[in-house]
Amino acid sequence: MISLGKQRGCIRKISRNVAAGLITALLCASTQVRANDFPNKPIQIIVPFAAGGNTDIFARLLAEKMQSSLKQTVIVTNKAGAGTNIGAAEVASSEPDGTKLLLNAPASFVINQFIFNHLAYDPDTAFAPVCLPARVPNVLVVHPTLGVKTIQELIAKIKASPETYQYATAGIGATSHLSGALFGEMAGLKLTPIPYKGTSQSVTDVVAGRVPFTIDNLGPILPFIKSGHLIALGVSTKERLDVLPDVPTIDSVLKGYELSGWNMLAVPAKTPSDIIRVLSRECDRIVKLPEIADRIKELGATPVGGTAEDTAAFLKSERPRWEAAVKAANIPKQ
Repeated sequence: MISLGKQRGCIRKISRNVAAGLITALLCASTQVRANDFPNKPIQIIVPFAAGGNTDIFARLLAEKMQSSLKQTVIVTNKAGAGTNIGAAEVASSEPDGTKLLLNAPASFVINQFIFNHLAYDPDTAFAPVCLPARVPNVLVVHPTLGVKTIQELIAKIKASPETYQYATAGIGATSHLSGALFGEMAGLKLTPIPYKGTSQSVTDVVAGRVPFTIDNLGPILPFIKSGHLIALGVSTKERLDVLPDVPTIDSVLKGYELSGWNMLAVPAKTPSDIIRVLSRECDRIVKLPEIADRIKELGATPVGGTAEDTAAFLKSERPRWEAAVKAANIPKQ
């Protein structure tokens, strides 16, 4: 016969188990309600760059269409500074409810961890990938007065020079900096990067002939190629680009060279999967709309889209590529 004390102990244990089960059920129900009701408040897309650049434009294209389809206000906020770390840190530490998103280039996802000693977030665990709105190919261009028309001629000219050649970059750690460093390492060249405050300034000096060449985003450079102010020698993608069908890939000369920019949409890591699927589906749908795809192409980029799983796999494949480029640039950690 069970004693009264043991009976009371069993009752207390059962009560604790029931209470724990109810709490778990309530938490799960709460998460499900959040996912089903999403979005129940305005959405904010953080762009860690100044307004007017490609990333900012992509964000505003997404925001306009998302606002219409999700029946909720979608705001684009520019939070530039510290190599995109300020904006990235804000999203990483925000409530994981899908209402604060980060749209950024490779910087805060795969580059900054190799450049900065201390980050306010862990790029490998802080974010959940949502979608890849666009890939942004780079193009190797030279000033006409340099007297070269192929990648081989450029490499030969630099190797024959007793002086170290300079190339223009959009800043220390920018994709243009890393693209040039990787090019130099693979070609066996000694190159000196000249950092500017953004692509517009660096390209201006290449067009003026003050710096002989650069490897930077196609969008802002394309008009100067078409006008003849710059000569395109190669593109950084594995395949030729439709917009520059006669320009070879750098890979055709330096086997294995592939380094292109991109823009990824992400949310805080613990965002419910149902909400991520909603955002991913919207992003994929929007970038494949003819008018949006055409606008992205006009900016020298390639519309991509895809699922959250596709984006996560892409991000994983990009990490070693950019790590190698940072090593080639030999950037002291800040």
